Order: sequence, then structure tokens, then C-alpha cells
Amino acid sequence: MKNVLNQLIQLQELDFALSEGKAAATKMPLTQLEEAIAKILKKLPEETADRYQRLRKRYPLAVVPITAGACAPCGMMVPVALVQAVKAGEELQTCPHCGRFLYLPETVAKQAKRTVPRLDEEDRPAPVGIARFSSANLMVPKLSATTREEAIAELAQTLAQQGYIENAEVVTDLALKREAIIGTAVEHGMAFPHVRDVEGGGLTLALGLKEKGLDFGAPDGKLTKIIFLIVIPTPASAFYLRLLAGLVKTFGESDARKAILDCDTPAQMWKTLIKLTRQTIP
Repeated sequence: MKNVLNQLIQLQELDFALSEGKAAATKMPLTQLEEAIAKILKKLPEETADRYQRLRKRYPLAVVPITAGACAPCGMMVPVALVQAVKAGEELQTCPHCGRFLYLPETVAKQAKRTVPRLDEEDRPAPVGIARFSSANLMVPKLSATTREEAIAELAQTLAQQGYIENAEVVTDLALKREAIIGTAVEHGMAFPHVRDVEGGGLTLALGLKEKGLDFGAPDGKLTKIIFLIVIPTPASAFYLRLLAGLVKTFGESDARKAILDCDTPAQMWKTLIKLTRQTIP
């Protein structure tokens, strides 16, 4: 049943990618996404596929995490017995209030790995935790950017310079189109701009800090100081949800935000990021 849950999460991410691609008039081959969606739907039990499609018509998210003991989108507390059933993974479980499929971020896709190596990557021991998705040379403690657009471009350039992506301009353009559809800024001064289907890299993130903050259009009206730019290949879509959940959980804590913002060098940022995410991104 855990395999079915992973398929549902990947299906949801593919649905997102398809919707964004259509809205942004991207050159991404949408027929491939449509075929991938149809393929997963056929693999799912008929009742599960039907329920997923009904939920997607009603809600933006059909498959949601349990955070702090509650269903993340509707906010209703999940009974302890149900949390344990979700953790066991023997059967799919749904929120008693909103009916969405539930999962625990820490139990989904535990062995997520970068699916495409960095362009100049040599054989080395498999990384663990956040090191599967980033490195010290992708930490930018003092962004020079003065706008959202410049910040995304600066982080994309960092990814390109370190060999994780091939074209910074393409990544920047895709990320900004995504921002135009729906902003990625959240509360507490954080933003998670991202793009999918980037050639030449795996699921990878660059992290930039702006002490004075930038206007990312956050829902709480505050300036954004912590910016994660994430590139996501289609095969890693399900892993992206788990990475995002871990980052949100980590930096939802004020002490964690202060710790990362106090960093002055890439090495210090990287050491702090590893320490802070040790439990949330195993």
C-alpha cells in the first residue's frame, strides 16, 4: 500500500506540473506529462483513482501530510490511532474531516536519491539527508539581489556555475513564470521558488539569504529573507514533496530561522543546514 501512496503523491505532482505548464504556455512537452498521468491512474486501484480525481476537482491538494498531529490543509487534529495507521502504511487513510488522502512526510520515499548526477560528479559514497539535494557551494549567505527576480536569477546562476544545471536563464525564466501563476512565498520570511523538468541535474536546491529581506508577495505581507530555489526532474516529483515538508517543518521554528540567518559564510550555512535538518530530512 505504501507503493500506492507514493504513486498518488507522484500523480499529484505531475498534475501540478501539467496545470502550470498549460497556464504558463511552457515549451515543456505536455503530452509526456499527460501520458505519465494516465499511466499512473491505470496502475492505481480503480476506487482509489476515482477518489483521487474527485478530490482534485474539489481541492488543489488531494494527498496531504499530517503536520503537528493535524491534517495540513484543513487543520483538523488527526486521532492518534489514525496517525499510527498512516504510519503503518497497510491501508490508505483519509482525513475524517475533509476526506483527503493522508501521509506522514517522514515515511514517504525514505530512500530518495538524486536521479541525475551533477555534470562533473565522480563516484563517491552516497550522501544522506539534505546532502542528497544540495552542497556547501550552493549556499549564498549574502544575496546581492534587490528584487525577487534578481534573487531567483542569482541562485540559478549559482546552480549553473557549480554544474548542477546547464542554463541559468532557462531556469530563471521558468521559475518566474511559476511565480506569476502562484507565488511561492510563505509565512516567516521564506520562499520556495521551483522549476520542474530541468535537464542536466537531479532534485537540487540552492539556498540564499537576504538579511534586509525582499518582496516576494508573502501572504503575511512580510519581507522574505530565506529563499530556496529547487529544481525538480519529473522522476523525483514525489521526493520533492518530502523535501519541501522537511524544510517547512524545520524553518517553521523561529530558532532555526535565526540560526541560518546568523550565518556569514557558505561553509557555516551548510553546517547549520545539515544540523537543523538532521531529523526532518533523514
